[in-house]
Amino acid sequence: MQIDITKLLNGYTDNIQINEKVYITEILLETSLIDELKDVNLNGDITLDEDNNLNLTGKLYGVMILKDDITLEPVEYKFETELEEIIEKNKNILDITDVLWQNIIVEIPSKVRSTSEDINLEGNGWRVISEEEFLKERNKSNNPFANLDELLNTKEDK
Repeated sequence: MQIDITKLLNGYTDNIQINEKVYITEILLETSLIDELKDVNLNGDITLDEDNNLNLTGKLYGVMILKDDITLEPVEYKFETELEEIIEKNKNILDITDVLWQNIIVEIPSKVRSTSEDINLEGNGWRVISEEEFLKERNKSNNPFANLDELLNTKEDK
């Protein structure tokens, strides 16, 4: 997203308001866990501070399409982040795409699930079980030492 900051640098205005859609290139999306971005918008301001630095403040929000961690089905994840960035000025045209992209990447959740229900995962000769199920089944197994604790406890009681 390129913004002309000439009026701000020349003192014609105190701030530049931004209320626009944000478009991220496919190249950036390919290098991330995000499959697609929808309805990403930026509502913010660019101002100059006392030290003549450019400050970008505002709200960045939208929807990212991610893959479910288990089923790999697409999951919509709404995100919203507050921006407070100091940006270097090199020219009269300011490109804030990298700053916006970094703020979007930070919002990717560590766990993505399409539903909050536990999914029963099993296949031919295997299944995923909880720790509790594992302990119950381990105690029920045909372990020759399974009754050893009972024998030792009865000897101690005598």
